[in-house]
Amino acid sequence: MRRLVLALMVIGLSASSFQAQASLPAAQVFIVAGSDVNMVSRESKVPVSVQNNYDRAIRVRVHALSSDPAVNVQEYVSVSIPANSRKDALLPVSVISAGEFKLKVWVTTFTDIRLGKSTEIKLTANPDIELVILIGFGALLSILIGLGGYRMVRRKGKA
Repeated sequence: MRRLVLALMVIGLSASSFQAQASLPAAQVFIVAGSDVNMVSRESKVPVSVQNNYDRAIRVRVHALSSDPAVNVQEYVSVSIPANSRKDALLPVSVISAGEFKLKVWVTTFTDIRLGKSTEIKLTANPDIELVILIGFGALLSILIGLGGYRMVRRKGKA
């Protein structure tokens, strides 16, 4: 009879400890959902905001992954976040073509323990617009220099 009572107590204690583990508090380090990101070049650093609600500084890894082969993302970036504050981790991203892509981002410790939930970032890439803007600016500059030179030649001829 004693063994039965002891066995029931052990089962009751293990069930209560399992219940305590199931109701863990929310993660204290997590990615803050932000706005969509627009890229106008082939390579850029995408900011990912990470919140630390602990009373001390913490160093974490911010990981990113894209299912689209047109997007190349560095595996992870390490960042130190001061106590009770938010800091941006800059993830190097390169794209091959224009389009809309999704990046899955998450935070881990240096021992690969995941903190918080994964977040999706919408990335809109227009890498060729940078070249168009530069060519347009160059053309405008050439026209202004040409008009200035023409004006100087006309003034010299009148004098």
